[in-house]
This record gives sequence, C-alpha cells and structure tokens, in this order.
Amino acid sequence: MNSRILHAFTRAFALVLTVPLTACGGGGVAELPGPVDDPLAAAAQTITSEDMITRIGVLAHDSMRGRDTPSPGLEMAARYIVDSFRRMGLEGGAEGGEFIQRFPFPLIGLDTAGVALELSGAENLPSLVFGEDFVVSPGEVQSLTAPLVYVGPATAFADARPAAASLAGLLPLANLPGEFNRATQVAINRARAAAQVAGAQAILFALSADVPDATFAQLHRFLSSPRRTLGGITDLTVVLLRQPAAARILAAGGTRLEGPLGTPTAASPVPIGDLRASLAAPLQVAADDEAPNVIAILRGGDPELADEYVVFSAHMDHVGVGRPDETGDSIYNGADDDASGTSAIIEVAEAFTNLLERPRRSLVFLLVSGEEKGLLGSRWFSEHPTVPLENIVANINVDMIGRNAPDTIVVIGQEFSSLGPTVHGVAARNPQLGLTVAEDPWPEERFFFRSDHFNFARKEIPAIFFFAGVHEDYHQPSDEVEKIDEDKAARVARLIFYTAHAIADAVPPPTWTEEGLEQIRMLTAGGR
Repeated sequence: MNSRILHAFTRAFALVLTVPLTACGGGGVAELPGPVDDPLAAAAQTITSEDMITRIGVLAHDSMRGRDTPSPGLEMAARYIVDSFRRMGLEGGAEGGEFIQRFPFPLIGLDTAGVALELSGAENLPSLVFGEDFVVSPGEVQSLTAPLVYVGPATAFADARPAAASLAGLLPLANLPGEFNRATQVAINRARAAAQVAGAQAILFALSADVPDATFAQLHRFLSSPRRTLGGITDLTVVLLRQPAAARILAAGGTRLEGPLGTPTAASPVPIGDLRASLAAPLQVAADDEAPNVIAILRGGDPELADEYVVFSAHMDHVGVGRPDETGDSIYNGADDDASGTSAIIEVAEAFTNLLERPRRSLVFLLVSGEEKGLLGSRWFSEHPTVPLENIVANINVDMIGRNAPDTIVVIGQEFSSLGPTVHGVAARNPQLGLTVAEDPWPEERFFFRSDHFNFARKEIPAIFFFAGVHEDYHQPSDEVEKIDEDKAARVARLIFYTAHAIADAVPPPTWTEEGLEQIRMLTAGGR
C-alpha cells in the first residue's frame, strides 16, 4: 500500500472509530496552495483530493459492511454525513428540521399457506395446486373473484395499449412464448403495466411448454420468498401458470383459439366461456423496517429566489455483504459506487459554506439510500418532498466519479435542457480543472434510468447526472478505496461546485428544450 493510501486509511480509520463520526478537516477551510483573489475559486479549492479520499475511506471502510439498505452500516454512514453537515452549520432539511428522512422499507412476502386459485362456471374443472400448477408474484390485491378473459400474447397485448377501465372487473390471461429469460420478464412487466392501466386487479400468464420444471421450481422459490418494498407492495398481482394448467383452463372454458395457444381470435378480450376464477394471495410482514435519507439545506441569499432550490443527490448505500471473491473478501465496500459521489456532495456543501456571499437560490444536499434496490430513497423524496416540488429548479446527481479516464467526465441528460450548455460553459471557463465534459457513450446501457436523477426527471425537473462509467470492480468486493483516482474525483467535485453555483445564482431558472421535454416524457413513461 503506497503512502498516499496508507495516510488516507489512517485518517479514515480514526474517523470511523469516533462516535459520533466526525467530518474531515474539522469543518474548516482547507489550506490553499496559494493566495486566491476570486472568492469562488477559493471556495472551490477547499475541495481537495486528500479530503475526498478520506471521506471515501470512511464510507467504504469495512466497518460499514457495504452499507446495504437497511443495515447498521448504512445507519453509520448516515450518522457520519449528518455530523459532517452539522459541523458545517447547515440546517436539517427533513421533517421538523431534522437531517434524517425515513421511509418505510418492510420485508413482505406471501403467506403461502393461504394461496389458492379456484375455478367455477363449468363442469369437470381442473384443480390447481400452488407450486405445481401455478406460482404467484404478490401484489396489492390479496383476493378477488372475476370472470376470466383471454387477451393474447403478452407483448401484443401491451403494444395494443388497452383503454382505461376496459378490463375493470375482469381477470385477464395472456401467454408467454419461449423460455423464461430477460425478454420474458420485460414482456411480463409491460403487460402487467398495461393491465393495470386497463383496470385489472391481477393478471395471469400462461408459460410455454419450453419452460422446464427446474425453472418453474426456481420461480416458485423466488416469488414465494419475502422481498423488500417501498412502503408496501403496490404492484398488480401476477399468476404464472404452467402450460398444461393453462391449456386445461382454456379447454374447460370451451374457448376456441385459431392455431396453437397464443393466437388471439379477436382484438378485444375473449371470454373463456363462463369461467370465473377466485384468487387468494395473502401477504405477511416479515420485518417492518425503515431506511434513511439525509437532507441538509443552505438557504439562498436572495429574498425573492431563496424559495427556489437546486437539489444535489447521490446514494450513500451499496450492496452490503455477499459472495466472497477469490481473495475471500465478502464486503462490497462500494468505494466508487457511490462513496465517491456521496463524498463529492459533502465536499461541495462544505465549499458553499466557505462562501461569504451565498448564491441566490437555496441548495438541498440529498444523500439517499435504497438506490441499489431500485432508486427507492430518491423516489420516496420525490413523492414526499420536504421542500415544494414545484420550487425545485434543477437536480444535479453524482454517481461513480472516481475511476476511468482522468481527463473526462460524462454528463448524462445534458442534451435535454439548458443544464447541458451550462456545464459545458463552466468547464470551458475553468480549464485548470483539466476535464472534458462528454455525452453519454453507452446509450444501450440506459444509464438515464439507473440513478437517482431519474426520479426528478420523471417529475419534469431538469436533471443531469455526473458519471465516470462502470469498471471491472462494479458491484464487486474489489471496489476499494485504493483504486480511486482521488485527484479526478476532486476535480469533478469542483466542476459540480462551479456548475451548481452558476445554476443557483442565475436569475432565469434552467429550462427543458422543447425536444428534450418531449423525449423525457417518452423516456420516463417507458421507464416506469
């Protein structure tokens, strides 16, 4: 271990052992390399590579146990961030002036003893056995009785976009071709969303004969296991039927389909005879847990614009403890993902507190959890904002900025709003940062949907995402602090600081481009 990393680990270890955890640098202004006449540049220079690597070392320390949501390690990370903000003199931005916003994150699963699917309305009806003939992905509705209708192949049904209320009071059955794979899951999700819009309370899917018994058994184990949910299960209840069971249901209903199972005979739902199905899928709460977001506010200096907000976001969680790698390490420390982005937000906050003249708008520093579980913390904040959502003019999201090309930072979403030209202009005016602002070179990875800015964009708040890209250590125990390029991370944080100041201090708020807003509406509607 070289001296740079050893020094950082020494500082980080000392900080982790302190309760409450303390902010690096004592909360004061870092020593500058020389006299700086520009107050903005002086504040930016308080963001140092040493402070960045120290903060990353704290958050990615083994004692945090990978910061899973929820976990004691995540709570340690939240306490460290809160203590850092308190030492800077920021005010709490959560309910009641606190720094912590908690969101419900219970562990909920099927009460398997009560699961049943029964048919009525015809002679010689098949008896369906849970775990053998069908499995259930639980949803909000735990019991219902409704007429069965056939809606055709799942993908075609979703593409047809059934009208609102067209399936109200009905139980649709769609079929899924081929093996069970990622494409099958996408088809299920799209058809389930379409059925929900159409007013259904549940949907049945007939699996094809290509799905082997082993895969069906694996689905049964997975879907019957408790899972974490944001506030509770709100999805549509889904039933997966083995192909023989689905064929018996259709035969009992006397439905005549052209060709093999899956070829619809009409554009509208086809009644499956007079069959009605009664579904029971009761839920039980295995653990009634919560998870934290940390929120701090620096009030703006302009009496008219201080009620508008620029929100910074990064996720403080990672994936916890898991399968050991070849070295035996089982702690997924998440130094880059996203201790780097979290540390940048803390450093940017500290830089703003070192400005004698505050920017016109107020700043919200939001460190969320549950990102790795599906952007949950940021979604909760966007649905339960602690400042008026309509007063948020921009979101700057930061995730994984400590690796890869030292002279480049990707800014995702820049093409959709005036935030793109703003960050390019800031980078051009600050060549000392040595950073090129690049467009998204990985559109096929759909990174726009994979970090917390998405939950602001879907509310039509202009948002950009600072991101340096994934690497071989992504979601591995090897995402360790010694692999961080702290010089790059500090320079990116300074660019974020300058960009945020330009946004917060400009009188006109950021705006979508006309084409950008149209694309955002299309993307977010498809990404839900």
